Amino acid sequence: MKSPDQAAFKAILIVVMIFALVMLPFVAKAESEPRHAPPSFAEVDKDGDGFISEEELAAFRAARMAAMAEEGRKMKGAAFAPPFTDIDSNGDGRLDEAEFTARRDAHMKKMREMHQAQGGGMQYGKGMKMPTFGDLDLDSDGCINPEEFAKHQAERHGQSE
Repeated sequence: MKSPDQAAFKAILIVVMIFALVMLPFVAKAESEPRHAPPSFAEVDKDGDGFISEEELAAFRAARMAAMAEEGRKMKGAAFAPPFTDIDSNGDGRLDEAEFTARRDAHMKKMREMHQAQGGGMQYGKGMKMPTFGDLDLDSDGCINPEEFAKHQAERHGQSE
């Protein structure tokens, strides 16, 4: 005759094994999804001259958003991306590594704080719907240029004030 401890151990073991089998596909999917790290300076400085032009930044952002859209991923934070002029703190029309890194790190900190303040869930704002790529791509060319983004930002801020 089995002891009650052995029976309880077997029951717990069976439950744990069933749970592990049920969760396995979810874990595999989560591990297979690519993670998008914040961009490095070198990734954006395509010509390697040690500075990022407004055109390089716009091209990088457009390519990154297109890649994410192709993967079916949400473009969290795209609506909060600062315009080039906000990043260019010395106003010389180009970004050096210190300007780029400082703004990127500040932006990432702000996004983490927003995420934590909302209990871990990203929300666009009270009563506002998250814009789609099509909402920002006004000329439907598959890219969001700085003018389209600026127009969206102006409209969004005008409505929320």
